[in-house]
Amino acid sequence: RGQNPRGGSRCLVVEHAYHGHTSAVIGLSPYKFDHRSFGGRGQPEWVTKCPAPDLFRGPHRGADAGRRYAEAVAEACAAEGEGGVCAFFIESGMSVAGVLLPPAGYLASCYEAVRAAGGVCVADEVQTGLGRFGTCWWGFEQQGVVPDIVTMGKPMGNGFPLAAVVTTGEVADAFRSSEYFNTFGGNTVACAVGLEVLAILEEERLQESACRVGAHTLSRLREVGDSRGAVGDVRGRGLLLGVELVRDRGTREPDPELAAFAMGRMRAERVLVSTDGPHRNVLKIKPPMCFSDEDADALASALDSALAAGERELPAGRTGVLPPRPALLSYL
Repeated sequence: RGQNPRGGSRCLVVEHAYHGHTSAVIGLSPYKFDHRSFGGRGQPEWVTKCPAPDLFRGPHRGADAGRRYAEAVAEACAAEGEGGVCAFFIESGMSVAGVLLPPAGYLASCYEAVRAAGGVCVADEVQTGLGRFGTCWWGFEQQGVVPDIVTMGKPMGNGFPLAAVVTTGEVADAFRSSEYFNTFGGNTVACAVGLEVLAILEEERLQESACRVGAHTLSRLREVGDSRGAVGDVRGRGLLLGVELVRDRGTREPDPELAAFAMGRMRAERVLVSTDGPHRNVLKIKPPMCFSDEDADALASALDSALAAGERELPAGRTGVLPPRPALLSYL
């Protein structure tokens, strides 16, 4: 738990956010403390949840959605008073929340309110950074903002344990008053791995590929959606995509059972997706950056077959409620 120079310690997050597994960031992750972790203590008293900017299922879905969702963040800042906010944490693309991309203008308005209240803005780029969106290297760039702190991890090492934090000189200087060391921090093997990953991303033009192949994948998935009534929405950017499954397009009632069925059926065809979102009815598609057009076609075909099988095999009167997710799989 941190404080800004004026003593403000309030941290703002969005609903269903997921920022990691240490005790500190579990406290910043409604995905964990609302449902599965944090020792059963629930939301920490120093954390405020703001509505997730969901354009499909949330209350604001029009052209002004960015401004209207940001108003909730501004109201949370106002409730703390001048200097009362420590930080605002948000994933540049909310993966675990069901592949939600912030609507236009959202982050700019949020950042303005947070900074006016004395807080810093933290962009969680663990799942979105390093070119995955295709059109930009960092997810926050699509919003035209510059964070105060950027966190990144997993993809930097392509399987090797590696993570980093990038921040401004002002924030780094403030950190000098605290003693910190890490036995494994900055080790030469990790640095060599990270440099090689960055070199391959550039040499193989994988950001450009994510843009092109991602657009093709999105198009193919939307073709499946047009032919299957269970698909309520197909969304995303680059190689971070989501397919939201519903029992009724009119009511948008979620269908987690079909999502679980489709995930299992696709796995049997050697196509891996996961289920996420607060209702666990969104198929999350986050393939490796070397994903090809041919892979996208195979993915779309497997999804179409899985949904067709679900229509045939799942009972019409199913409950729509799934058992709790196994704890060991909750991080996927």
